[in-house]
This record gives sequence, structure tokens and C-alpha cells, in this order.
Amino acid sequence: MIHWSLIVSALGVCVAVLGGYCGWILFPNMVHKKVEQSVVIQDGSEQFKRFVNLPQPLNFKVYIFNVTNSDRIQQGAIPIVEEIGPYVYKQFRQKKVKHFSRDGSKISYVQNVHFDFDADASAPYTQDDRIVALNMHMNSVLQISENDPGLALLLVHLNANLKAVFNDPRSMFVSTSVREYLFDGVRFCINPQGIAKAICNQIKESGSKTIREKSDGSLAFSFFGHKNGSGHEVYEVHTGKGDPMRVLEIQKLDDSHNLQVWLNASSEGETSVCNQINGTDASAYPPFRQRGDSMYIFSADICRSVQLFYQTDIQYQGIPGYRYSIGENFINDIGPEHDNECFCVDKLANVIKRKNGCLYAGALDLTTCLDAPVILTLPHMLGASNEYRKMIRGLKPDAKKHQTFVDVQSLTGTPLQGGKRVQFNMFLKSINRIGITENLPTVLMPAIWVEEGIQLNGEMVAFFKKKLINTLKTLNIVHWATLCGGIGVAVACLIYYIYQRGRVVEPPVK
Repeated sequence: MIHWSLIVSALGVCVAVLGGYCGWILFPNMVHKKVEQSVVIQDGSEQFKRFVNLPQPLNFKVYIFNVTNSDRIQQGAIPIVEEIGPYVYKQFRQKKVKHFSRDGSKISYVQNVHFDFDADASAPYTQDDRIVALNMHMNSVLQISENDPGLALLLVHLNANLKAVFNDPRSMFVSTSVREYLFDGVRFCINPQGIAKAICNQIKESGSKTIREKSDGSLAFSFFGHKNGSGHEVYEVHTGKGDPMRVLEIQKLDDSHNLQVWLNASSEGETSVCNQINGTDASAYPPFRQRGDSMYIFSADICRSVQLFYQTDIQYQGIPGYRYSIGENFINDIGPEHDNECFCVDKLANVIKRKNGCLYAGALDLTTCLDAPVILTLPHMLGASNEYRKMIRGLKPDAKKHQTFVDVQSLTGTPLQGGKRVQFNMFLKSINRIGITENLPTVLMPAIWVEEGIQLNGEMVAFFKKKLINTLKTLNIVHWATLCGGIGVAVACLIYYIYQRGRVVEPPVK
């Protein structure tokens, strides 16, 4: 008869094999399928509800470069700036779904955005704080007129009508409130007459997103007023049906697979790498991330796709994930030597740039993106060429504070925390025929920098742990308990059997 210990040992082996099978094959497949089902956007599903209304608002932080020596800059001095902020807003996003494709793999929508000022998070700063900042709208109008040969005559009239158009400016800087500069609008073209009225009409008809007409007929410039409300761009994204790895990947923007913003690659009009739309809108990412991989996000605010690279493993309030950040190729590696000269739009005259028309490292010309001569850098010109940084006092670049990053839960692609950080600048320079600019130094002048990001709140962390992390922990315990327990029982019973056999065959002592 087979000894009972061998039977139990065999059962232990079976339990161990079952534990190994469950832990390395069955459970991962179950989790994989469950994640696939949870990330696919289907009408009426929980994921669809989260897609339409983000479970929590994004944090939108604005830092303003207050100019402390504006009078001296008018006489040629190097600008001195002081960062103030953050001014913190809660950014609520709601998608208005237009339709699903017939096969359910695509969904089209318009995204509405609303900003609420967070007084507690902003304290001691308030929206009524007074600032001295670059007069973006006046500088933009002057430079656009200078760079367009068809508007050369307008410069003569502008010089004679600056007082009527721009409220009697004494310098290229404006004293205003944070509320006006960011959202409500800095007013100009207030009851103009004659040629000044014609100039204001031309400014209004230019269609700049940052300039709006007020009810009294005046115009107003603001950085983000146009973003606060109903969206206009129509997005089409992948729902993940049939291929969960493509969930939320942008397929079309305004019914086009590519942008028409940057230069194209050839005379045949072949789409350049600059005009390609890649990745998601950064509200979520594809699931099943792997160490060492990369992923893309697309930002309509800067008209380009940005590649993020794996950096390290992280833990966010007990949730494991991976950290990704932008690489050197974002705005440092631009030009023919990097096969992306399509970003070198060369729209600005008499500014600090290379002989081939490209800006120096760390700066990107957004003129064709924003219809205004705005230059993109990282905050405090982090990593930018010394040609730009040496002309400004008060910049304090810090990679920890100013680098774009995102922490992602590796299994589901859910963003845990992160910040998209960029700075908006404009060249300050002397403009022919405009007297107020005649003594200005040529500098890349910082205006504001923003951080748009998320930190998963306590409610969402608890929900995430309950739905995923605790389940994974339970399955892991079951896996190792059955595997190790089965092996332990099998080995113990086998040892016991060998011990008992030894006693039976041991010869009697004489």
C-alpha cells in the first residue's frame, strides 16, 4: 500500500502546480482581460462616464514674470523679472460627444473647459494683484505688421496712433491686474476715431484667439479667456475596441489626420514629422506600460506632439507606477541636423536666431500655431541656449520644478500625478518706424509659465486601491500561499516518508 505521506505529498505538488499556474498564467490573463474591458470606451460604461467628465478637475497653475525695471528697459537696460504665483485654477473638462463610428472603434467629441479660481490654494496671491508685464497684444500687433510686407504702411499709421489704439502707452509694458491679464482681458481700442478705428477693425478681423471684442466695441487681450467655455476643435479618438493599446489615441483633429501648421517635408506636400498628430491628450494613457518604453501626448495649445520617456519606478500613495518625462528632443534638438527643420518657420525678423532661421536650442517659434509671435520654452528657460538666458535677470531654472513629467499606473495607464510645464515668451526689440521701441534691447522676454497637471485625490486613490490594487494583492497572496504551501507540504511529507522508510528497513541490533 502506498503510504499516506506520499499521497499527501503528491497532493502538495498538485496544489503547488495549481498555485504556479494561477499566479503566472490564469490570474495575469484574468487581470489583463479585466483591464482591457475596463479601459474600452463604450456607450454607458463606467469608462465612458469618466471619459465624458473627468473624475476630478485638473490643477492649472500660472506663474507671472513681473517686470521690475520697465522704465530702464525702455532705455536699453537688461530686463529684470520676478516670478510671482502660483495663481491656481481648477480646470474642469467636459466632453460633448458627437458620435461613435459604425464599428465602435472611434468616438468624436468637442471638449468644453471651465476654469475656477482656487483662492485657498493661491493664497496669499489674489486675482486682484497688480503686475507690470509685457504688453503682449501691442508687441504682437507691431511685430506682425513689421513681418508682413503688405502691412508696411500700417506701421507708419500705428506709430502716429499708438495713443488712441493702445491707451496712451508710455512703454512696451502694461500695468494691469492678474485677473485682466489672464482671463478678463486688458482693454484697448477704446472709442477710437479715424485711422485709429480702421487699425482697430483690422486687429479685430485678424482673428486672434487671445483678442475678443467687448460689448462696448472695445477690444481686450487675455491669455486664457478664449479657453474658458465651449470648445471648437473636433477630436476623434480611438475607443480601444479591438485594440486596447490604442485607447484615447487621437485619430483626427477637425477632420484631419495631420496638422497644417508647420512646414511640410517636400514640394509634394508630404506630411512632415512636425505636423503629425501622435498620442493622447494627456488625460489618460494606453494600458500595460513597460519599463523602458515611451509614449506620446498631443497638445493643441502648442500645436505639436511630445514624446515622453520612461525614467523610473515610483510609488504614489501606495499605488505603484512608472515616471515619464520629456527628453532632450522636445525643444532642444530642433533643426536640419535633427531632421526636424520643419519646426523652423523663420517668421521673425531681426531676432536672436541661427543663420539657418532656426531659433537656438530650447526655444520654439509658435507664430504659425497661435497667429502671434509667441516663443515657447521650458519654465525659466530651463535648458535653453545662453543666447537667450544671458539677456534676462531673475531666471532660476530648476529641473525638479520646471520639467514636464507624469506618473502613470503601469497596468491601466491611469495618470497618478504630473505636470505639463511650458513658458510663453515674446521677443522684445526695436521696430522700424515705431518710436516707442527705438531704444529697446533685443531680448527674449518671458511673460508667464503654466503647469497643467493632476494629483489623484484621496477619493480616487481609495477607489483605485479598492478596484485594482487590493485585488492584485489578494491574487498575489493566493498565488504564493498555494505555491509555497503546496511545496512545503510536499517536501515535509516526503521527508517524513523517507524517515519512516529508514526506520522500517533498519536492521535489528544484536
